Amino acid sequence: MTQSRDTFGLDALVRELDILIRARYPLISVATFEEVRFRRLMTAVAQLERHKPKGLYLWSRTQGLRQVAGPGLGPHEGERLVPDTEDPLSVLDRIAEADRGLYILCDYAPYLAPFGQEEPQLVRRLRELAWQIKTRAVTVLLVGPSFPEIPALEKEIKSIDLPLPDEREVTKLLDVQLDRLAENPDVTLQVDERTREQLAQALLGLTETEIENALAKAAITHRGIVPEAVPLILDEKRAVIRRSGSLSYSHPEPVDHLGGYGSLRTLLQQAAATFSPAARAYGVEPSKGVLLVGLPGCGKDLCKKIAAGIFGRPLLDLDMGAVMGEGGGIIGSAAMSIRRALAIATTLKAVLGLSEFEKGVGGLRSSAQSDAGETARTIGALLNWMAEQQEVFVFATANDVRQLAPEQTRQGRFGQIVFVDLPTPEDRADIFRVHIAKRGRDPLAFELEQLAEAANGFSGAEIEAAVKAGLLDSFMDGARDLTTADILRRVRSIRPTSEVKREEIDELRRWAEEHLAIDAVRGKPAADGERLMEF
Repeated sequence: MTQSRDTFGLDALVRELDILIRARYPLISVATFEEVRFRRLMTAVAQLERHKPKGLYLWSRTQGLRQVAGPGLGPHEGERLVPDTEDPLSVLDRIAEADRGLYILCDYAPYLAPFGQEEPQLVRRLRELAWQIKTRAVTVLLVGPSFPEIPALEKEIKSIDLPLPDEREVTKLLDVQLDRLAENPDVTLQVDERTREQLAQALLGLTETEIENALAKAAITHRGIVPEAVPLILDEKRAVIRRSGSLSYSHPEPVDHLGGYGSLRTLLQQAAATFSPAARAYGVEPSKGVLLVGLPGCGKDLCKKIAAGIFGRPLLDLDMGAVMGEGGGIIGSAAMSIRRALAIATTLKAVLGLSEFEKGVGGLRSSAQSDAGETARTIGALLNWMAEQQEVFVFATANDVRQLAPEQTRQGRFGQIVFVDLPTPEDRADIFRVHIAKRGRDPLAFELEQLAEAANGFSGAEIEAAVKAGLLDSFMDGARDLTTADILRRVRSIRPTSEVKREEIDELRRWAEEHLAIDAVRGKPAADGERLMEF
C-alpha cells in the first residue's frame, strides 16, 4: 500500500497549480503554514513533462536562491546555489533575467510590508517583474502563512489557500505511517477497517506535520497503533484547535438536555436533513445555518451544542468578539485566525458556532478610518465564505442586533433568523425538569407547574441558578432530599433580567418582528402568529 510521498493525495492540487502555471499567472501567493507539504507539491508539478525543462528554484532569506530540480543538475547533485541572491531585491533581479523557471519564495511577504507598512521600492520591483515575465515560461510563487493586502499588487497576484489535507489525503498519510510502523518489530498494530476509518476521521482538520506528530504520540503511548489510540488523537486534535487561538472544540449535547423550544429543535432537524445524500440527490440545497437572536441566559450557547448533536458533527466555536475585538477592531492576526478556522471547519464539515456575531462584524462601517479597511476585508471574506460554502452549518448567536447591518443578516448568509424570547410557562416547566433530572433527581417528585409560575420572566440560566442554589441549601441542611420548597425559595430571591432590562427586551422583540424572525417557541414569524414555520 506504500505510495510515493511525491504525489499521494495531492493530485487535485497538482492539477490546479499546473493550470495556473500554464495560464501564465506570473505571481501566485499561497497562504499556508505547511511549507514542506507545498514544496513537495511543487516538486510533483515540476516533474510533469511540460514543466521539466523549466527547473524548480527555492529561495529563503537565510539560504538565498537554490535550484532543487530540473536541467543542469548532476545525477548526484541535490541542489545548486545561485550566487548573490540572498536579499529580497537581488532575487527578483535574478528572476527577471530568466527565460523559464518555477520560483518558490518562502516567507517573502514580510519584506513587502514590514511592520504593516508597504516597502515602496520592493512592491514596485515586484510589479515590474510581473510585467516582465508575463510572456515567459516563468512563475513566481510566494508561500507563507499570510500575504498582506497591497492594493498596488492586487491585479498582478493570484492568491490561493493551500487546503488542509482532505479525507483522501489523510487516509494515504495514515497508510504511509502505518507501513513505517509495521517495519518496527517492537510496535503493535491492531488496525482493522473500522479502526482505520476512525483514525482517519480523528486526524481530519490537522496539518500533515500535526498528523505525523499525533500518530507518533499515539504509537509511543500505546506501544503501537490500537483502537485505544483514537481518543488520544482526538484529544490531540482538540489541543491543536485550541492553540489556533480562535476556535474551541466542544462535545455535542443530547437533544433532551434542551428544555422547551420544541420548534427550534424541529427547525434544526429539518436543517440536518438537507445535508443528507438523499436530499442532495433530490435537488435540496444544504442549509446555510441560523442566526439565533435573544437575551443573554436564554440558552443560545447550549443550542449550538444541541445542533451539533442533531447533525452528528463536531462543534467548532469561533468567538467573533475575541478574535475581532470589541467593535470589530482587528487584533493581531485576526484575518489569519479566521481563515485557518474556516479551513478547519470546512475540512471537518463541522457545525461552526459564531459567538457574539454582532461584535465580530460591528466594525465594518468604521474600518476605513480605523485600520485602512483591514477589518472590512476580513469581514467581507467571512461573509462571502458563508454565502458560497455548502459543507458547514453555521450557527451564529447575537445579543445586541442593533450593530448588525441588513447585508449581514440577509438570505444567503443564513437559512433563517430565529428569535429566542423568554420561555413560556410550559417551557419553564420543561427547563426545570431538565435541570432537576441532570442533578440526579426525579422531576416527577416536584411541582413543576408551581415552579414555572413562580419563575415568570426568568431565563433558562436563571432557572438553572435557582435549581443549583436550592440543591446547595438542601445539602447544607444535613444533605436531605431536595424539595420544591427549596427551589421556590431560591426562585423568589432572584430578580430576573427581564425586570432590569425591560426596555432592551421590548426593543429586541420589535427587531425580531421587523425582520420576520422565526419564534423559537411558537415556530412562527414573530410578527405573524398565523404563518407556519418556514426554513
